[in-house]
Amino acid sequence: MADQVDKMYSWLIDKDVHSADSDLVLQEMPELIHLYGRDVVISQIAQILTTKARPRVGILGAGGMGKTSVAVAVMENELVGQTYQPYHRFWVPCVGVTSPITFLQILSKSLGVTQDTKAPLKDILYTLKSTEEPRLILLDNLETAMNVPDAVTDGGLLSTEGIINKLASIRHVSILVTIRSNMLPSDTIFWDLIHLEGVAHEAARAIFTSICPAAADHPSLGELLEVLGYMPYAVTLMAKQAVTSFAQVDGLLKEWKRIGTNSLSQNLKHKMNRSIELSVESKAISSDPDAQCLLAILARLPAGTSLDHLKWWSKRVGRVTSAIGTLNDTALITQHQEGASTNCFVLPVVQSYLRNQPLYNSPKIRRLVLLACCSFVLDHKSEPGDPSSKEHIEELDSEKTNIQSILHGVTTESLSELGLVEDVSDVFAAMLAFAWYQFWTRPSSETLIHLLELVPSSNIGKESILRYMAEAHICLGRVYVKLARCEEACKALEDARRDFLKLGTPSDRVRAAHASLYLSDAWCYQQHAGSEVEKVVREAQGDLKGDPKGSARALMYLGEALWYRRCFDDALETLDRAKESLGKLGCRVEVVECLIYITRSYALKGALEECLETGKELLRTARSVGANELISDGLVGLSRCYIRMENYDDALDTLKESLSIHDKLGYPKLVAIDLELSGYAYAKKGDRLGATIAYEAAKKKYDEMEQTNQTRDSSCDCGENLRKLEQRDMELKPPYLYDS
Repeated sequence: MADQVDKMYSWLIDKDVHSADSDLVLQEMPELIHLYGRDVVISQIAQILTTKARPRVGILGAGGMGKTSVAVAVMENELVGQTYQPYHRFWVPCVGVTSPITFLQILSKSLGVTQDTKAPLKDILYTLKSTEEPRLILLDNLETAMNVPDAVTDGGLLSTEGIINKLASIRHVSILVTIRSNMLPSDTIFWDLIHLEGVAHEAARAIFTSICPAAADHPSLGELLEVLGYMPYAVTLMAKQAVTSFAQVDGLLKEWKRIGTNSLSQNLKHKMNRSIELSVESKAISSDPDAQCLLAILARLPAGTSLDHLKWWSKRVGRVTSAIGTLNDTALITQHQEGASTNCFVLPVVQSYLRNQPLYNSPKIRRLVLLACCSFVLDHKSEPGDPSSKEHIEELDSEKTNIQSILHGVTTESLSELGLVEDVSDVFAAMLAFAWYQFWTRPSSETLIHLLELVPSSNIGKESILRYMAEAHICLGRVYVKLARCEEACKALEDARRDFLKLGTPSDRVRAAHASLYLSDAWCYQQHAGSEVEKVVREAQGDLKGDPKGSARALMYLGEALWYRRCFDDALETLDRAKESLGKLGCRVEVVECLIYITRSYALKGALEECLETGKELLRTARSVGANELISDGLVGLSRCYIRMENYDDALDTLKESLSIHDKLGYPKLVAIDLELSGYAYAKKGDRLGATIAYEAAKKKYDEMEQTNQTRDSSCDCGENLRKLEQRDMELKPPYLYDS
């Protein structure tokens, strides 16, 4: 019986001479290694191969994701071993394929085919059909075989796809392939496609620390893994670099951000680059200039972009659809579905590699991307209250990471290198417009500080330089107010006012007056004397007499100054006039600002019913404008009114929404105020634990901010109330409901 079995399966046993290609040397199947973060996908593939009729599975993804390692783990899986005997599982390395003929030779060698009728495909199929025992064929790195041209034989055209179709036509033959691609299209085979992407954070950490245990507690390890895109191969090589170079994780991170794959030692860099080059230098890419151009563009967009937005970035790409197809074929882009939108991006490791390649980092490409970025920002420039504001903010939201990366990468040297002498004003205008977008969504000073560093060394002329500096300082001052950095806000606004006055044209004097109005707002936060605040507003009023909108806004700021001086009746009368004028001019944002101080004035007069009605009008108007910042103002006003009316349930509901918005906007002072008010409301409801948690969080926020009299006093108040709560004394010091 044993002899019969040996004879039956003799074709599976490697022999010294068994076919015409006996001298062919094949790559051996890699040894099974411990894989982190791939257990689920290995089990998923094993289930398909052992439970599905005629399974055909494709493991897809970019180089370095561990496709081969996963495939080897599947071949060695216990469940797979129960269905396919060891001598019925075949490893077919496709790296050496140069034509359909060599593909057949490698298949024949890998399968141990001994029959030689000079028709290799027939010999292979005959051998596979000789018994109906289940067989599993792993075609590794199939992209090499798929990219070779068809061959002309005596029997007609021979193609790799045709050969695979023949293998797949055999019912008891299962096929598992790995391929550097995002797709595996076929007219005849239904593939179960498994897309491999980066591993989870904890799995990437496990890979790194298994090689470099000393890095386990380093605070920069998480960020390093993130910039590597959690790609297993990249994480492995970087961990080896840490061990061999004795480098700290933060040093590795800094070098990677600066020079990418060039930060690795020669041997490791060669391995990393080779993994990427197999796709980047493939024939499919090198023969498609549009794919090369699109790849270069996408490599400069760290967050990727949607297919809809590609029209903005790829105006110079002739055949975008074809280029996307080529990049998908080679897995050089990854696509994610986000709602109704499909996003394309290049993996971080590939981005780093491409930025060191002259073809993909040429001045022409960098100029194209920078100007496309500026065009996108300027075409979506608007303010809350404008008809297209909501749509524009959503569009900028989706590209903000890319825009920030591109604009912050601009230097004086790069402007000169890219030949942007004539277009430099567009770059500065885009940076300013983007800073205003950030002001309305999540204030940040970074873009403005970068702009203020670039402008003085430009060649746009002294007047233009001064005007850009002044405009940047106005925006910076307002940003600093939102960030509770009032001293810096006042300096920036004073610089803006000075520069506009120095320019001296009528329009510049108007902008100087605007700077004065914003300065009065900052002075209120700094608790300047009320008479000084009112004086600067009245001076600005004089410069704005010929500007209807400016005059109405000055009237609004005068109302705020009168409120600040606690002249509530005068403030209400002034704010009502300002609100009416601004409403007629369609200035809905300023109408909201008027309602804020009208609400506060009623509250401090003790007119709580009027306060509540105005507060509700404020919130309705703010929601109609659509800007989160204005909605938050409405919520703050309403929550304070509820607390004054001792309606603590509605106050807490309102404060929860307000806190969420302020946290998203990045307003530390308003977050602290929300928490302090919440603590008071919880205490009044008898919730000692809730009050303690809220007050502790509020005090921490106040202590982290710029220390002014106001922040110090608020922190002390929170501390005093926490001591009372600890003593179970629920009679707390009330918060400043409208004096902040």
